Amino acid sequence: MQDRFPVRFALFLMAYYMTNAVFQGYTSLYYTSIGFTSGQIGAIFAAIALVSVFTQPFWGLCGDRVSSRNRLIRGLVVAAALSALSFLLTRQFIPSLLLACVFSCFYTSIQPMGDSVILAALEKHRQPFGPLRLAGGMAFAITSLVFGSLLNVPGRETWAIWFTAGLCLTMLPASYALPPTPGYQSAGGKRMSFRELFKNRDLMRLMVFMLPMQMTMGYFYTFFSPLFMTFEGANGTLLGWCYFISAVGEIPYLLLSDRLYEKLGAGKLMCISAAVLTLRWIILATTGNVTVTLFSQLLHGWGFIVMTVSMAKHISRTVPAELQSSGQMLLAMVSYGLARAAGNLGGGLLANAFGQQNVFFLTAAICAVTLVIFAPMFLKKKSA
Repeated sequence: MQDRFPVRFALFLMAYYMTNAVFQGYTSLYYTSIGFTSGQIGAIFAAIALVSVFTQPFWGLCGDRVSSRNRLIRGLVVAAALSALSFLLTRQFIPSLLLACVFSCFYTSIQPMGDSVILAALEKHRQPFGPLRLAGGMAFAITSLVFGSLLNVPGRETWAIWFTAGLCLTMLPASYALPPTPGYQSAGGKRMSFRELFKNRDLMRLMVFMLPMQMTMGYFYTFFSPLFMTFEGANGTLLGWCYFISAVGEIPYLLLSDRLYEKLGAGKLMCISAAVLTLRWIILATTGNVTVTLFSQLLHGWGFIVMTVSMAKHISRTVPAELQSSGQMLLAMVSYGLARAAGNLGGGLLANAFGQQNVFFLTAAICAVTLVIFAPMFLKKKSA
């Protein structure tokens, strides 16, 4: 890789986040359209997250040991696209749940595997990750806006599945823009077990800090779309604008993310994230106004993205080269797998009992308590 900044890496992140914009933001509307309850939808997304807890360590170890992570990524992409299309084969809950589990086996490992390749290349020259992640965020924003407008026509709910599969396949050509990367354990590095990651105490503390906050994000991503569509004046276009604004709100942090990480470290940045998420969930719990909800999406830029980027950077800096794929998979396993499973399943049950909007009072309380517990631990600590 030459010393100039590798802009081409952004192609893969753009392809992934275009796919995720449709899958994450609109699949719950598809399940709502075929008659599934909040509890059933929560169970499906909890299953997707929970299956990843078991599959991501396996793919992470494969990524550290195979001769080409790039070929492994392409295999995961094809399998994910085909399994996404299988969602259309049934409208029964149990078969839908099982098919979602199959999809999870492949899809949920694509992003952390791609991050491990990109971060490894960037770290060689201490190049910033933020601008590349920003390109992914902008692709997410534009796709959300366009797809939300398409949903204004009744009967297009199944398009979420078709677009998820189709956009997923765009990652195939985009993967060729990534540098050829072998697993370090297959390229002369020593054999190391996934369990070695759990001996890193600082990493484990950060993971525990992040877990409850990501639980609240899991509830948001599954139930925000159906909730928003119940607000007076809401429609598919405005829902698309919600996701567009949330992605645009990431720009300031992503432009500064590498400098902020060097100055503050992951712990202090996640304290900021906890405070912002507390405010964001209080707003969603107390308003049914479309305009207020749209503006609240700007807070996304100092909540979710702060956690994910700072932790990915922390792993790339502190985890041995032989476990870089496994380290990114551990991040996904905790932030997506465990956290989203709890947020979706528990949130779905609570939404059935108390209403989707009232659960945001609980998510705000979770973030506030998490901040109170962990802030004293990290605010006094120097950046690593």
